[in-house]
Amino acid sequence: MRNTASIRVLCTLALLAGATALKAQTTSTPPATDPAITALSVMGVVSELKAETRQVTVTTAAGSMVVVTLSDRTSFMRIPPGEKTKDKFIKIAPTDFTLGDSVFARGRMSEDRKSLPALEFYVMSKGDIAEKKERERSEWTKRGIAGTVSSINAETKEISVDSRTPEGPRPIVIATNGDTKFRRYAPDSVRFSDAQPGVFADLKAGDQLRALGTKSADGSRFTPEEIVTGSFQTISGTVTELDAEKKEIKIKDLQSQQVVTIALTKDSSMHRLTPEMIAALTAPAKGSGDLQEMFDQLPVFALQDLKPGDSILISSTKGADPTRVTAIAVVNGVGPLLQNKQTGRATANSLGAMSLGGP
Repeated sequence: MRNTASIRVLCTLALLAGATALKAQTTSTPPATDPAITALSVMGVVSELKAETRQVTVTTAAGSMVVVTLSDRTSFMRIPPGEKTKDKFIKIAPTDFTLGDSVFARGRMSEDRKSLPALEFYVMSKGDIAEKKERERSEWTKRGIAGTVSSINAETKEISVDSRTPEGPRPIVIATNGDTKFRRYAPDSVRFSDAQPGVFADLKAGDQLRALGTKSADGSRFTPEEIVTGSFQTISGTVTELDAEKKEIKIKDLQSQQVVTIALTKDSSMHRLTPEMIAALTAPAKGSGDLQEMFDQLPVFALQDLKPGDSILISSTKGADPTRVTAIAVVNGVGPLLQNKQTGRATANSLGAMSLGGP
């Protein structure tokens, strides 16, 4: 029974590490109940090593810290990327791990949830995680599509999407089946990896969609393995106020004329349009290159580079308060696009969709 529970938790570690790299976020007030800490285990990232005392500080994703003590009784194993069963794990030496590696340590947690003598110590190296993430990113680039949901057929379980291509939006029908995995962005989340399990019924027209699967020979149909969707919004306007300490931007929304507060996080991306990108977006054929790749290569800028009067575009999920949003991305230098009232909004929406990022 104990081994079954252990393997189940280890599988969770492997999946989480592959999706999020378990990047620790040190916070001043970690939650009272951290799901990464149980009576028998801790899961997180190696943030400190003390070889002389054989102690390892493990920091969870929520910022809690647990000192794990190793001994001659400790069993050390490495989890290869993508493996989910214990018989595929590899025995390693007690020194075969380093700072930044994701770990799962099993033993008996202290009452204050701050120390644990480890009987089992499982490692997924940061190098393995990086390689797995790169493979996933490459897979989504080669076999993925992205676009806006135009209509949904609940009877046939088909989704019509205006897919983004270098030549502009192209209609494609996504034929889902019983094996299709659905995920959906969480409200106010800015991370692709935070997408939560979903169902077909969650979808609605206007959603932004990313799908991984196989395209038909003529490109008109798509058979998906995984679909990730979300209700996003693209806001554009003029900067009215900046607060570097709070990491907030206030703008006057171009459409509603309301003042909207834009909250930035460490995951918010900030890109500046180049003349080449503007030309590609406004060209009749929507450019001849890969617009998504062009966007990903745009130069970045910092909050202090902005000033009142600048025209910016923000993509975000739809939260509870329309006057305050958490930015997935902020794009600077969009003034030339917004000046064209006929095509500006459509181009801005397309640009906002590109800024959502991916795996």
